[in-house]
Amino acid sequence: MSLGDRSWLSLQTLEQLYASVPVTAPTAAKNAYIRRVNTDDFNPFDHPPDPFATFTVDPTRIRTFTGRPYPPYHEKAAQLGTVRDGDWDRPDLDDVVIIDDDYRDRYDLYRAVRFEESVFFRSMRAHFVDGIDWTETPFVERCLELAEENRPSWRSLTTRDGILERCARIDELYERIRRDGYRSQRELGYDSLLGVTEEVLVDIGRDGELLFVNGRHRLAIAKLLGLESIPVGVLVRHREWMNRRDRYVQNGTESDHPALQNTVESAN
Repeated sequence: MSLGDRSWLSLQTLEQLYASVPVTAPTAAKNAYIRRVNTDDFNPFDHPPDPFATFTVDPTRIRTFTGRPYPPYHEKAAQLGTVRDGDWDRPDLDDVVIIDDDYRDRYDLYRAVRFEESVFFRSMRAHFVDGIDWTETPFVERCLELAEENRPSWRSLTTRDGILERCARIDELYERIRRDGYRSQRELGYDSLLGVTEEVLVDIGRDGELLFVNGRHRLAIAKLLGLESIPVGVLVRHREWMNRRDRYVQNGTESDHPALQNTVESAN
């Protein structure tokens, strides 16, 4: 199997299997099965990471976006442990392929050169920092315009009521994180290994850059609240990064890169 050439059958079948089981299987048994059937692209590398592991990262280190086809989080469980060549980690926004037409009318609301320059983030900041009503932010204004035309926008919603309800839920999420702190999926009771796919997700580019994939609401809130760290999972890693990672671990090189936490110790 070549790097980047992945079969998604095993995890898709796994998810379908547990959805049809009439009784709840023990989490330990589920996790053991997930590890047994999971395939990854790590065989060529001497010091592979755990595809199901999370690491903590300062939210300010996630600055820009992956350039993989949009939306990059489709079939996210199957992408765990993927390694790819190419220039997807150095995207030209105008060249990103949109693979789901449902997102075409709202792509420009979510994407920009940098995460904090996006219409979405600027609208979150306007609401939570500047006190602007949701309906007066450019993101929600555009979503409501699309809804008037019965076209999907935020979370594929097509009605004004649905969009305003979504606004209220994000208010609740912001307040909960502000009040109680940011909690990982495990802390929230999600014990499955696949809980990693419900964290904020990134890809890792050739130079180690953390490229945003999914979880924009929580990442935006973490940035706005000035949180020092949040848990993240990784979907796709660039092959050049994997080679660099091997060298770091092999040479015992100290690094402040969050994805290299504990690698030197584990190699000794």
